Amino acid sequence: MEHDYINLKIGDIEQYAMVVKKQDLLTWKTQDWLEYTEIGLPEGDEEAHMLYGEICEDEQLIFSRPKLLKQKEKANIIGLKIIDFNSHLGTYGMGGPGFFGLLLSNNEYLTYTVWNAGSYVIINNKVVECNPELYHKTQPWVSNFGEDKTWNFLTEYISGSKIVAYTIHQDSLEIKAEKNTTTFKIHFLKNDKRLPRKTGRKRNAYKKGKIEDYILFQHKNAILIV
Repeated sequence: MEHDYINLKIGDIEQYAMVVKKQDLLTWKTQDWLEYTEIGLPEGDEEAHMLYGEICEDEQLIFSRPKLLKQKEKANIIGLKIIDFNSHLGTYGMGGPGFFGLLLSNNEYLTYTVWNAGSYVIINNKVVECNPELYHKTQPWVSNFGEDKTWNFLTEYISGSKIVAYTIHQDSLEIKAEKNTTTFKIHFLKNDKRLPRKTGRKRNAYKKGKIEDYILFQHKNAILIV
C-alpha cells in the first residue's frame, strides 16, 4: 500500500520534501518527518536531484505532510513577523507552478498553492504580479521580465511587519499586517474584479473546494512538489 506521503493530494501537491543533515534526523522525526526509505522510495535514483536538489553524503532526504492554515491555532500565528516573500515556490523538476509565500519569523512560508499565485494576491489594492501586457493598466508590486521590466517594491514594504489579524472566507483570505504606525491588508483570492485581466472574466485560481484547502505552511528549506 502506497504511503500517504508519496501522494499528498493537497490540490496539485504530491509531495513535501526537505534535505537535512543526518545528525539532525532525530529532531525532524519528532516533527512527523520520515526518511525516504521509510515511505517506500527506492535508493539510488539517479534523477532524484532534479526534484529534490543535490544530496551530500552527510545529508538525508525526508518527507512529511504540511499543515494547512486552517489546522493551526490562530494564537500561534497572530504576532508573527513577515520577513520577505517568494513568488516562485513549488517545483515539478524542470520548472515550477509559481506558488506565492510570505516568509514568516517562525522560519516557514505561509503559501498560497495555486498556479501563478502572485497574480491572485493583492496587497493594498495592488496585485503582486501580472502579465506585462497589462502594465499599461496597473504596475504590480513585482516584475521579472528583464531590462526595464524588473523591479521589487514589495520586500521593503512588507519586511518587518507583523500579522495582527486574519480572516478566512470561502474564496479569500484577508491578512491584516502592521508596520510601525501603518496598517495594510494582504488578500489571497480565488477571483476578484480588482485583478487585472486582458478581456472578459479572469480564470479562477482553483476549480474545487474552498480557499482554505490551498493555503499551508512550509518550512523555508522544504519544497512542494507538483
